[in-house]
Amino acid sequence: MLEVYLFINPLGSRCMKSEQYILKLADEIFDHISYQFIPLLTPQMIDQQLKCDQEDYHDLRLRNQVFQLHYQAILDYKAALFQGKKRGRQFLMALQDALITDDEHYCDDLVMSVADESHLDVDMFGEDRRSDIAKRAFQADQRLASEMKVEAPSTAILYNADVSDYGLMLNDVTDQTLFEVCENQGLLANQALAKQKTEDHPNFHIL
Repeated sequence: MLEVYLFINPLGSRCMKSEQYILKLADEIFDHISYQFIPLLTPQMIDQQLKCDQEDYHDLRLRNQVFQLHYQAILDYKAALFQGKKRGRQFLMALQDALITDDEHYCDDLVMSVADESHLDVDMFGEDRRSDIAKRAFQADQRLASEMKVEAPSTAILYNADVSDYGLMLNDVTDQTLFEVCENQGLLANQALAKQKTEDHPNFHIL
């Protein structure tokens, strides 16, 4: 069984593509993979967003606005997950599609509309997205990222629990890299073999 933890920026186009790669992989090897999309929020992400938008990343007021936008998007995703992983993922993908693909503006009306389209209990979702439980869930995700030494979104941590306790950090999530991991199910069987694989693939890092 391959376990995949993908750390994401819910508002990032690259992460959206990484999620799609994971979902495609899950469709192809349904019985042999479990996966989670875990939101990440760091100061470096805020810097990157402002630079991408050609904004002044030294502007504290602007930084706070961008941080709050990302933070609330994460709380929305966590609130959706409270109603089941499948519905949570559906909500996330639908929200990303609206914000990234359709270039819509993030606002409460949009979020609630996406929640309704994702078949969530909208009243419950509205309460949960402002709750302390969602905030604690976010904090738990950040602790997990710290423990796994994840610093950037679109980073995946992979474990083959059947053969090893060792994990693999994948910085570049693509169809090809994921296929190589699955094709070589034994690559986590021992540390020596895993290290050999990292020499061939610089985007692989043993944990």
